[in-house]
Order: sequence, then C-alpha cells, then structure tokens
Amino acid sequence: MFDHGVLRDKRACPRHTVGCSLDRRRQATVASWKTVPSIPPKARFIVTTDVVLDGRVDEDERVASVPQRFTTKGMYLADLMERVDPADRERVFAGLAKPPRGGVYQPFLPYPFFDAILWLHAVAKKEYPRAPLLEAMRMLGRDTVRVFLQSQAGRVVKELMSGPRGSLLRMPDMWKITDPESRVTAEAVEERAVRFEIEGFPAWIDCGVIGTLEQVVLHYEVEPSIEVELRGPMLATLIVRWSESK
Repeated sequence: MFDHGVLRDKRACPRHTVGCSLDRRRQATVASWKTVPSIPPKARFIVTTDVVLDGRVDEDERVASVPQRFTTKGMYLADLMERVDPADRERVFAGLAKPPRGGVYQPFLPYPFFDAILWLHAVAKKEYPRAPLLEAMRMLGRDTVRVFLQSQAGRVVKELMSGPRGSLLRMPDMWKITDPESRVTAEAVEERAVRFEIEGFPAWIDCGVIGTLEQVVLHYEVEPSIEVELRGPMLATLIVRWSESK
C-alpha cells in the first residue's frame, strides 16, 4: 500500500545543505504514506544531521489527508507567504481554504493547517528544488523554531530556555500555542535524552516535526540524533538525544 523511501547519508555534502549531490549514501528503510492515509504507516528509524529523508510521497495525497479541524497560527503562514515568488503566491492563494483577509495573516489568529501545507510545499520547491519533499519539509520544520522565537510569546519562552534538555521539555508549551489540535508530551528519559509522544501534525509528522526538534538542539551547537517510531499518519514517538557540549 505504501511507497518506501530511504534515509541517505549526506556526509559528502556541506552540513545541513541539501542542494548538493547526494550520491554514495547508505540506505535504511523508512515508510511514508502515498495512497491510503487512513492506513497508518509504521516504521522505526534514526535520523542524524548527516542523513537525508528521501521517502517517495504523493504531494496531493498529503494535502488531502489534513483534517479540516486542524489549525495553526498566522505567524508561520505570513513568513512562508513572504518567501514565495509572486506567481507561485497567486497559485497558492487560489487553492487556500481560508485566504487571509486583505492578503495579510494575523500572527495569532488560527488558519487551516491545510493552507499551511500548501504554503510549505510551495516554499520547499523554491528553496530546496533538488531535495526530496520529506527533506525539504524537514528543513522548513527547523524554521518554525526561529519564527516562533521571534514572536512576542516566543521571546518570553526563550527567556526560560536553558540548554537542549530544558528547551525540549518546553516544546509542548510552544505547540500548545501554535498548533492547539496536536497533543504532545515530553519526558526526560536520560541525562541527554527527551522522549516525545506526539499525536497530530498531519502530513509532516515524519519530516517537519523532526526538523523542528533538531533545531532546538542545534541552537545550542550540539549534534542531535532522533529515534523515530511512526505508529500512524499522525501518531509517533520520538526520542531526541544530543552530543555533549563542546
């Protein structure tokens, strides 16, 4: 029922760069859903920064899989819209479920998650044209941390952040503000490991969420490693580990 992709090693490329050649990479199985989103993809894999997410996915199917009740905040959509070329912006606007009034997204008003996915895909194609969609969405997931921390609520949260462990444990609070339909818990399970139980984030739980958690760790200039267990299209356990501080 599902296409299978691979995790590919990008150690031959500059760190965090996905637009370079991705040859000579090791492979490991990772599932992604393509045709039947109601049947959960199940997979276990480990992601490090030298690995590319390279699953084959159906873009239209992913968009269609987003439940109507799911929303996200306008701060992200505003940032994404500004990164799209005018021609692509017009095309995306034509497909939005709820276009912003006057063409302007309000930072803390809720907008359909469906619309967020349309913007994310448009930005992914523009900024990472040679990367697989999953990898491009992972990179954009890293951006969500930056965008949130620049907001008023994010600046308050930032003042309370103290290293990878403390910051990761506060991620459920951030998501409660920005993605209220998603349910996330975080628990420290080792000195340098935090386990997340996640339900939600349709169409990007296997890529964008990974990038978001990676960025929290990378912010402190240490290396993340994420053990991923997918139990359904919107259900996952992620254990985030990180290297010792330099």
